[in-house]
Amino acid sequence: MTTAATTATSAAAAPAGKTIKIDIVSDTVCPWCYIGKKRLEKAITAFKAAPEHKDVKFQIDWHPYQLDPSASRVPIKKMDMYASKFGAARAPLIRDRMIQVGHEEGINFSYNGSVVNTLDSHRLINYATARGKQDEIVEELFRNYFEEDKCGEVPTLIDSAVKIGLDRGEVEKFLASNEGVKEVQDEIERSKMEGVQGVPNITIGNKYVLSGAQEPDTFVEVFNRIAK
Repeated sequence: MTTAATTATSAAAAPAGKTIKIDIVSDTVCPWCYIGKKRLEKAITAFKAAPEHKDVKFQIDWHPYQLDPSASRVPIKKMDMYASKFGAARAPLIRDRMIQVGHEEGINFSYNGSVVNTLDSHRLINYATARGKQDEIVEELFRNYFEEDKCGEVPTLIDSAVKIGLDRGEVEKFLASNEGVKEVQDEIERSKMEGVQGVPNITIGNKYVLSGAQEPDTFVEVFNRIAK
């Protein structure tokens, strides 16, 4: 888990036209990534409320990252993981802080569930993305893990895919294979080579790089710069 950093740096030139491209590097067990998604959605709604921006479109692409690529595929309790990572005294303080921040964003964080390695969840996101269901699966996986105490084991992933309209048999076959593993690992490695060290890492318009779960106003400020 990373803290909500507030840095912004500039990269390549922004695209022309009325589509703002947003690339998000994220992990499915990163609470700040879920918060960042909610804040980004609020920012897009606020930005498009202005008459001059009502026709602006947004293209959002989610990219994989693993905060702990060595995590076990065998579920372990969330709070045991937090205690191991942050210390037994600090873990409940982090939990309570996240619950407070979550309430402000309409997220009911729960820490009663378990956690597993997130590689398969990222494979599923890429699978769903290829079938036009990216936002639906990202939202479902975040809600499952953070609010419904479901970990990312294959049966849960399959149920999530079916819930958003994907074929159960095809998803079962996909997740039982090694298809998409190398693609996810290669994409994570590319992000690291590009300097991504924590998530969420959000690039807007191929130009502005925001690290951490920024406030909606920060996103709107960047949108306005690009729109000009």
